Amino acid sequence: QRLRDNNNVSDNTRNAQAIAKAWRSAVHTIDPDRYQIEALVAPDLDQKIDVLDTETNTAYEFKVSGKNATGEFYKDVVKVIVWNQKRKKKLNRLVFITEEEWGRKYLDTPMPRAYIDYLATHGLEVSVAYVRHG
Repeated sequence: QRLRDNNNVSDNTRNAQAIAKAWRSAVHTIDPDRYQIEALVAPDLDQKIDVLDTETNTAYEFKVSGKNATGEFYKDVVKVIVWNQKRKKKLNRLVFITEEEWGRKYLDTPMPRAYIDYLATHGLEVSVAYVRHG
């Protein structure tokens, strides 16, 4: 459960990490042979993809808070591009998941949409999915 009305950065960071960990664990439980959790992009880069679907070649990235979703979105796209540069088996899709209230106002705008269209012309389908606080 996401913390509400709490301005303590440490509490919010711990809470976001716990939510992301629970999500990754739930995905892993679905099919541990299909889903790789925290797949290493490259040893020298110290970057990981949250969830990798090995059957559909899809990367899933989950940014719990929509704050700074734009920066995380672009970084996650770069992770997939670098992944594809370093491997024969390419990823063809990225699903970026973030909180709707903050994420939509920054990602559902002309520049990210233009970038998503550009990436599609280069064989990478990118979509943004939004989650709401329950």
